[in-house]
Amino acid sequence: MSEQSLVDGEGRPSLLRRILLGMAALLAGNVASTLTAMASSMVLARHLGVADYGRYSLVFLYASLFQGLASFGLDDILTRELSRGRRSAERLLGNAVLLRLLFSVVAICLCIVAAHWGEQDRAVAWAAVLAVLPLLVSALYVPLWSVLAARMEYPLREAIVVGSRVAELALLVAFAVAGAGFLALVGVTALAQTVPLGLTLWRMRGRVRLDLRWDRPTARDLLVQAAPLGVASVVALVYGRVDGVLLARLAGYEAVGLYSAAYKFLNLALTLPYVVNAAVFPVMARIEEDRLTVQVVFQRTFDYLTLLALPLAVGTTVLAPSLVALVYGRGFEGAAEPLRVLLWAAGFMFATRTCRQLLVAGGAQTAHLALLVGGAVANILLNLWWIPAWGIVGAAWATLCAEALMLAASYWVVRKRLGLQLQWGFAVRAAGATAAMAVTSAASAPLGPWISVAVGGGAYLAGAVVLGLWPRETRALLESVGIRAGAS
Repeated sequence: MSEQSLVDGEGRPSLLRRILLGMAALLAGNVASTLTAMASSMVLARHLGVADYGRYSLVFLYASLFQGLASFGLDDILTRELSRGRRSAERLLGNAVLLRLLFSVVAICLCIVAAHWGEQDRAVAWAAVLAVLPLLVSALYVPLWSVLAARMEYPLREAIVVGSRVAELALLVAFAVAGAGFLALVGVTALAQTVPLGLTLWRMRGRVRLDLRWDRPTARDLLVQAAPLGVASVVALVYGRVDGVLLARLAGYEAVGLYSAAYKFLNLALTLPYVVNAAVFPVMARIEEDRLTVQVVFQRTFDYLTLLALPLAVGTTVLAPSLVALVYGRGFEGAAEPLRVLLWAAGFMFATRTCRQLLVAGGAQTAHLALLVGGAVANILLNLWWIPAWGIVGAAWATLCAEALMLAASYWVVRKRLGLQLQWGFAVRAAGATAAMAVTSAASAPLGPWISVAVGGGAYLAGAVVLGLWPRETRALLESVGIRAGAS
């Protein structure tokens, strides 16, 4: 890869098409990989039972807590710098790989110490060691994915992710059928993490070169820029995973199993904001050069994520028991109530993640870190307060309240630091259509949950048409910069 800019000189209509194509590829890939992960959870839960599934989930919670330290914010900074095309791509990539390897070694050592110090169950502690070792492998291929993201070549990256998930599922099914126990299944899951390395090196061969010579100025500059984001990544993982760890301490492995079952559905829902924000991140990174287009992207992202989040929460409120029974089977009925609460929390997460991604793109990593620290503190305190009283439902409500606080604070910072703001008319109209869905779903409840949600969904679509859920403000902004509304 040459040192020239990875951003082409095409006009805005072409840019919009690339964003939409990237979003389509990310959506397809993430839905496929998340559904495959759900299938893996289904196999594991039915094979292990509630308590051992809780132990398995806790092991990977431990591993994920140190994942942020292993990446240390380098991935987003690397994508941003490659998108801007201002420096040698080969040198940036090589030093990013070297730094990731260094941080991965530190993360693995800390995880081993934490698991053996914090867990009385020796099997869980040793399983955490197995689960964290693949961080060394990811240090070799994840920086190459930043090249694909900067070029907006999302279909290739998503094909690698989906292929890896399918391989993992096949291995888990084979070992579960063979009667493998908890520890063996953790080892199989860890071994499967070598698949994306092989696929990435195979597909990227000849397309990119790495300069693995240590370059102190480049490494120092990457670290300086990534440090606030790296600390934020660690805090974000603590923020998002601490409820599971606290549940293990305060309520036992069965509580972790039930809560993890509910959280898998939340992860599936969070595919949507991840896809959208990843697709538009290279555009957001150009905020200094084209603030008006970034304002357009911010508004449209918020509007259409709201359009998806509200009916998703209403539908899950009705269908939660049926969904849990369908995926996990008998013994997991207790996951339905926290699932209802978590999918309403997802609505706040959709908007919060967009604001946080925009802060990173705009270079406001320190503000991003401060927000995450505040959210993590609030989440930990609420979990310590509500888990002893209400168990897994209390943990779910702690997540919802912490996310609501995070959204309010994140949007305030975006307005103050970046000078961007939202128009709220579209969200209000979407709430009106959602109210129509809730009323019709409740009225048709005697017909059964699936029919009730179908009737409510029809009412939502009708309300969307009547209320004109196409943001006029955003359409005007698009046309003002030469992008025709409705362009593909």
